[in-house]
Amino acid sequence: MVNFIFDLYNTLIDVRTDEHCEAAWRPVVEFLAARGASVEWQTLCALFDEYWADFDAHTDESEYEYPECDCVAQFVWIARRAGCELSRAEAAEALRAMRRASVIRLRLFDGTAELLDELKAAGAGVYLLSNAQSAFTPDEIASVGLTDKFDGMLLSSDCGCRKPDKAFYTVLFDKYGLDKDGAVMVGDDETTDGAGAASFGIAYVRADGGAAAHAAELFSYVRRA
Repeated sequence: MVNFIFDLYNTLIDVRTDEHCEAAWRPVVEFLAARGASVEWQTLCALFDEYWADFDAHTDESEYEYPECDCVAQFVWIARRAGCELSRAEAAEALRAMRRASVIRLRLFDGTAELLDELKAAGAGVYLLSNAQSAFTPDEIASVGLTDKFDGMLLSSDCGCRKPDKAFYTVLFDKYGLDKDGAVMVGDDETTDGAGAASFGIAYVRADGGAAAHAAELFSYVRRA
């Protein structure tokens, strides 16, 4: 049996965001103001970048080769630096507000839903492995109608590691009882999807322009199985 392991963003979903503009941070400014903290959007944006820089500077301290950031914890930290204590639930709400406001484009690539349905109808397994945050990604998956398209999914924020870390693939394969034989990673990024597939020992299809544009190559794996 062939099992396809799909990346999400820019493989199935065509997305563009801007986290460095006033529109993205205005909802967070208002969210914190309602809780007694007055802060400019530029300050929040700078704190956002500061947290990422510090996270990247300390990745060698993690148990994983490629650790993933917990962006809910990041927003707890940002709010604290801005003078406001948030619970994790409140921080997740603020994160979702920023994410929604930062999105410029979020839509399925043409033919995506049909491709996933056809692969499953042909007897293939369809799984999602995404470097993504569970605070907002399931909502975005639902918004484009993909929630019920997968046999299983795993997001990096739930594991503490991200592609191309072999550990991330291992968790997915162990969770769903998958075999490397016949498994195919489908993604748009050589440095994460491609390198991760190679390190883990499974096939890789580079899906520039969306996975559906590479349907013929994907079905060639089904025919060979």
